[in-house]
Amino acid sequence: MPESHKTIYTIPIEDKYIVYAPLMPLAFIGNKALVNLVHRKLTDPGNKSCQNDIIDTLEKAGLFLPDRRKVPECDCTRPFNPALCILMPTTACNLACTYCYAAYDGKRNVYMQWPVAKKAIDTAFRNSVNPGNGRFSLSFHGGGEPTLPQEFFFKAAGYARKLDPNCPISVTTNAVWDKAFTEKALEILTEISISFDGNEITQNRQRPDRHGNATFTKVMQTIRAIENRKIPYGIRMTITRESLPELRANVEFLCTNTECRSFQVEAVYDQGRAEGSGLTMDDINPFVDEYMDAFRSAASHGRNLHYSSARPHLITSTFCAATSNALIVTADGELTACYEVFDHNHPLAEDFIIGRIDPVGGLILDPGKRDNLLAKINENRSSCRECFCYYHCAGDCPPKAFMAQMKNDRFRCAVTKAITRELIIERIADSDGFWQGDSVRKEPTTANREKPDDRI
Repeated sequence: MPESHKTIYTIPIEDKYIVYAPLMPLAFIGNKALVNLVHRKLTDPGNKSCQNDIIDTLEKAGLFLPDRRKVPECDCTRPFNPALCILMPTTACNLACTYCYAAYDGKRNVYMQWPVAKKAIDTAFRNSVNPGNGRFSLSFHGGGEPTLPQEFFFKAAGYARKLDPNCPISVTTNAVWDKAFTEKALEILTEISISFDGNEITQNRQRPDRHGNATFTKVMQTIRAIENRKIPYGIRMTITRESLPELRANVEFLCTNTECRSFQVEAVYDQGRAEGSGLTMDDINPFVDEYMDAFRSAASHGRNLHYSSARPHLITSTFCAATSNALIVTADGELTACYEVFDHNHPLAEDFIIGRIDPVGGLILDPGKRDNLLAKINENRSSCRECFCYYHCAGDCPPKAFMAQMKNDRFRCAVTKAITRELIIERIADSDGFWQGDSVRKEPTTANREKPDDRI
């Protein structure tokens, strides 16, 4: 249907359609006749043939008014002055996860040099003097296990706290920690993201240590210590073809045996150690079925389960802040726009490695690299404009989207649309058939399978 002042999509569900106005927000389910009436009202407002009691009700609800929410486009010319410093201290790891995206033949164990880390922290802190650049904060991430160089980890955290005693410090970790490290780390960390795949059977099968030993018990011990300290944390679960049937049981295990409030579920990526392993999936329906089953189970326990790109609660023009407002430094001292691209062996290194940290000169951006990357991300997002997920996933995680294009792999995009549609349906059912913004969640409802979307 032609463009109008309204952003309205129709999403087929069996013999009916979701009518979805994400920028109001508003959603309901109707038949083809109602969709046609809405179309006529949009394209020919004065046409008396499209007036009836239902259209009058929709008009009073604001369906035909201009969009309420405005979404600014990403500004590719905005100066790069991030106050969030993300250090990737090493490419080494103490685990040998069966699906590791960061594993490849010939990978070197590299450790960040302290002068590089210090300069990166100084740069982010200096940028934070301008409130418009955000709050100064420090985070540790992978390419490996970021807590392995323990002395470096505590030195960087301590230095950041000297600059700002209230500096938030977070880590993304496998949490296979010993007791001494755990006690010391929990004195400084303010937020933790743990990669943990579920119960003992699943975790030990998918995430053994590098010697093949079990890791479940150590991670649970770390979780207990985190909970005793009341430190906010989340759990990220990776789902393989083998573990997909176990997803609900694993979510229920975590709900029953941990106090974690938020679980992120992601399908295994077809890269690194997973490529050619038989662990990846190509059929979206089983994944979406199992995901929604686990989603409802988590909700019944008062917990939140989410998939990173399926987020109808969020209206945005960017997938995350990594490309625009984060100083992400690799173990080699290079500046990357995404922690998934942590060295030059990644197929997207030419796009995402945009500069380096010089211990003396500080931040050095390669001319034009960041501008070209942002332009490419915006171009990718523009191709999604006719999709009902456009304002939610914002074109998806850039490296995942670009890799999917290179491999002609539509799995993640299809899953995003399917789960987003399911969540919209749930919101409609929770709101007695007419959703106008999120409220208190009621008992979840059944949902339907993925079908192509269409725009009014």
